[in-house]
Amino acid sequence: MNEIQKSYLLETAKWQKFLGIVIAVCTVLIAVVGIVLIILGIRSDPSDVIVSQNPPVFSEVGAVGGAFYLIFAVLYYFFARYLLRSAKYLKAWGASDAEEDLTEGLKNGKSYFKLSGIVTIVGIVLAVLLLIGAAIAGIAGLAG
Repeated sequence: MNEIQKSYLLETAKWQKFLGIVIAVCTVLIAVVGIVLIILGIRSDPSDVIVSQNPPVFSEVGAVGGAFYLIFAVLYYFFARYLLRSAKYLKAWGASDAEEDLTEGLKNGKSYFKLSGIVTIVGIVLAVLLLIGAAIAGIAGLAG
């Protein structure tokens, strides 16, 4: 590998580290919000004055929404992990030229993109299913 190629990989590692840190911070924030939603959902009592003025659906919505937030936090954790590990190994490779570090760095980068692709496919499939469901519900609403 020539010096230009090496510099590109090392520059990529810096951006991977930055994005990994941003994703890790977001992961923590998402997890905290999820935990708060679950706690508020569990502690909601329909006889409370605040809850009784509004429909008492927060307990279900809060707990289920909080669970989804925690699921997303776990997913985000892996995005951050792969990026940070890739950056760490590529930086170590830049300092030592150890082939194992380069291999591990590229492997973690591959895992990040593979996970991104899988999540994208799942998101597209869910969006299509949601559109189909909405269309069916709309047609059923018009017919009945």
